[in-house]
Amino acid sequence: MSSENELPPHILKPEKHLKRAQGYFALDMFEEARRELRALPKGGVWNKRGRELLVAIHSEQEQWGRMMEVARGLRHEFPEEAEWWVMDAFATRREESIEEAREILLKGLALHYDDALIRYNLGCYACVLKSFGECIDFLKEAVRRDEKFKLMALQDEDLSEVREALLKMGWDQVVV
Repeated sequence: MSSENELPPHILKPEKHLKRAQGYFALDMFEEARRELRALPKGGVWNKRGRELLVAIHSEQEQWGRMMEVARGLRHEFPEEAEWWVMDAFATRREESIEEAREILLKGLALHYDDALIRYNLGCYACVLKSFGECIDFLKEAVRRDEKFKLMALQDEDLSEVREALLKMGWDQVVV
């Protein structure tokens, strides 16, 4: 097993290391992917792209604390990108609590008012927390912004408590 600081045997152009890291990731070779990421320059666009892949690696390995740390850093550095609010909340839910994850998304919603994914996740969290009216409201707003969330909602385990209500609203009737 390689050490946390080990670099690839040859230092190449950053895009090569990123491409190799992505390939290793696709093959579930996470340590090799991390080794390639360590060869990326520490600043600028390569650092961000490397951290994006690192979030995915930590998620695949269910390393929620590590994922939360990297996603939170990206959220603070790039608050204009809604995905980092969602990723931070996703990891926080698993590492700390759903209540803390919800708080992250509520703050994110203030910046990303029209983001359907934030609203969808807030709907899921509300359902798990037994706030069914709030859940339905968030889900309706998510679907109003993007219809794909209808089918997602019908399959999401977090939303099992409101599935019948969603079916009564006709969410199983999808127009193709």
